[in-house]
Amino acid sequence: MITQRNTQSVQEDDPEEGEPPRYVIDVDAAATSSRSLPALIADRRCYMCAQADVEPPADSAGEYMQRIVEHCAEAQDYLLPDTPLKEAIFRVLLSLGNEPTTPNEVSDVLSGKWEMNPYPRDVSPRVIQRLMDNSESYCIGRLPEPSGDDAEETG
Repeated sequence: MITQRNTQSVQEDDPEEGEPPRYVIDVDAAATSSRSLPALIADRRCYMCAQADVEPPADSAGEYMQRIVEHCAEAQDYLLPDTPLKEAIFRVLLSLGNEPTTPNEVSDVLSGKWEMNPYPRDVSPRVIQRLMDNSESYCIGRLPEPSGDDAEETG
């Protein structure tokens, strides 16, 4: 589901220290950069779903993301081994329903999908984090670290 997230720009942290950062596709960043998030997401569907369109992209990205989660992410052509890494990261975030995701989780997905690739690529968490921190064109943003106030539950 697409929701607005409060993301912030932060310098790259050492992935070995503390909680790893979490990233999402930032709806506010898409609006600020005048990008059409529904069109951006609709273009990432599998070939079969894209060919089934008879209308232009809807105003809501949610239905496209839901289709990606339910169907496209499992299609053979969704995440090919020659996909550029930033594009692959964006597709992984979509396939996970835009849930807050760590570089380690993205690395695990890509390693699993591309394990039989004859041309190995560096999809380590460190590389993935660096790319996620520099993916403004894909509207990927880092979630702020939870503060002490956010961690406390109110009853």
